Amino acid sequence: MPNLTKTPITLEQARAIASAHFNQPLLAFSELSDGFFNATYRLDLADEAIRVLKVAPLGEVRVLRYEKNIMQAEVGALRLTRAQTEMPVPQIYMHDTSRSILPTDYFIMDFVPGVSFWNLRKDLPEADQQAIEREAGRYLRQMNGIRGEAFGYFASPERFANWPDCFDSMLRGVLQDGQDAGVALPLTDAELLALARSKYDSLRSVTTPNLVHWDLWEGNIFVDPATRKISGIIDFERALWGDPLMEVGFGAFGDNPHFRAGYELDLLAAPEASTRKMIYNLYLYLIMVIECTYRQYETHDQENWARSMLAAELEKLKGL
Repeated sequence: MPNLTKTPITLEQARAIASAHFNQPLLAFSELSDGFFNATYRLDLADEAIRVLKVAPLGEVRVLRYEKNIMQAEVGALRLTRAQTEMPVPQIYMHDTSRSILPTDYFIMDFVPGVSFWNLRKDLPEADQQAIEREAGRYLRQMNGIRGEAFGYFASPERFANWPDCFDSMLRGVLQDGQDAGVALPLTDAELLALARSKYDSLRSVTTPNLVHWDLWEGNIFVDPATRKISGIIDFERALWGDPLMEVGFGAFGDNPHFRAGYELDLLAAPEASTRKMIYNLYLYLIMVIECTYRQYETHDQENWARSMLAAELEKLKGL
């Protein structure tokens, strides 16, 4: 999807990257356009290896506060997850911050074969769809089992000893992003903060910082069409140390009982879980509304959908 955060690169730059890091001529070069933040390119090398190049936004591009240095988060979270779980994630070959070839950071990883679950679902029998959802839940449970020392976004230097303070900082940050860009919201910042803070008692039960993917929607799950098994999971740039209940499979985009069955731990069963989930959904929908002004997407589809979801979540929270 075109937007201002995607950094275009030339064929000459792609050739220089292939030569510098693989000592290989470049046979083919193309953009992989499905992502929403970093620019992503396919590199076909002379030895028939296929690599993926991800390029960060240029320094002058305005991004949300939590998006600063998120390429560092993706590289770190991918490496950690690959080392400590069975989740099929691509190998990282290098992470270049020198700015010697490109004017911004980039990294190179394995090409993930297959088709995104988002695109493949319509061609699959329901039983296969459910099996993939269960498999995704099983893998995510392993990732969420990785523990950190403090709460906070993976690449952020700011860390918190408790989850309510961390979440409050995250919420205040995105509201300030909205203020900076002049985004109109259904309530004032003070009203939104007061509403969320009135429910923070539900967050106090979260005492362990776990690794959260936070962007595991169907577009980031790749499936082998032949075996109908997950071939890869991507886009770890929004990873954070927090509450696994933030994962979108637990209800941000609708209830998914098969995902939850594969996860094998009913996080929604805790007495305060439904309130926590509402607060997390509030935060997510605020981001999805506010980022549209920063990205300048070609259509208003995301903003319209996110605004409707935000309004519904606010009504739920007010009714508690």
